[in-house]
Amino acid sequence: MKKLFAIILVISLAFTAGCSLTNEKNGESSVVAASFYPVYIFSLNLLNGVDGVEVRCMAEQSSGCLHDYTITAGDAKLLNDAEVFVINGAGMETFLDDLEEAVQDIILVDSSDGIELLCDEEHGEKEEHGHSHEYNSHIWLSVENAKKQVFNIKEGLVSAYPQHGEEIEENFNEYIQRLNLLADELNEAYKAAAGAKVMTFHEAFEYMAQESGLIIIDSIESDEGGEPSAKELAYLCDEIEDVGVKALFTEPDYSGSAAEILSAETGIKVYTLNPVTSGEVKLTAYEDIMRQNIETIIKAVK
Repeated sequence: MKKLFAIILVISLAFTAGCSLTNEKNGESSVVAASFYPVYIFSLNLLNGVDGVEVRCMAEQSSGCLHDYTITAGDAKLLNDAEVFVINGAGMETFLDDLEEAVQDIILVDSSDGIELLCDEEHGEKEEHGHSHEYNSHIWLSVENAKKQVFNIKEGLVSAYPQHGEEIEENFNEYIQRLNLLADELNEAYKAAAGAKVMTFHEAFEYMAQESGLIIIDSIESDEGGEPSAKELAYLCDEIEDVGVKALFTEPDYSGSAAEILSAETGIKVYTLNPVTSGEVKLTAYEDIMRQNIETIIKAVK
């Protein structure tokens, strides 16, 4: 069996123009696999209405982020059936090394190509829990980054399916117009959030904070290393009061008790932000969730 990176071609902006795939394989649809929800939605938009090409999501829509994700037999089968594999990149798909025996003749499209990544160096405590990433991989939570990801995916798909290039380009132009509109709406709304100090329970929102002007005082990682200790909670309570934290943000699947304890002790409210790692299968899903997020942020910090 050939090694993974000897048989996978990584598509970047400089992808060789001569490499292409047919849209049919033994009379069946050509399969594009997307690693998880956000790049799945991006890919669906780019291939909307393109006959003979089917987009499938590797991780279930409810899986969340892919940190510590383990490849299943179903995943291996999907990737063996697929001609193209679209990933988020930026270190999100840490399972790629496990695919050495599972994937053959697949084109890998890394959507993070050319995106400036935020370092995770300030979160040294993550190393204790086996969650040490040199860079923050949640790039899609910046709309500007998402637009770059969509461009990178489009470039890869056009190179893989030149016979559908015109359709993919049309879909790209339509989707980018919608994302530009979303960016304009959010940039206007973000003015009310700029400078507000908040705490989150996942580092996923660092790119959103950078774009919105929110100041994240702490990202409390309770999902992997357990809940904060009593001493840590006391410190966080003092920090909340000392710096004037406006709100606490959790995720939809948050099940810990630390947020409620901090809220009870300090009086600040807890709100839920969606990291766009799960949701409905529809073309406007990314836009809908990001609009919901900004509504939540404005409500929380006003």
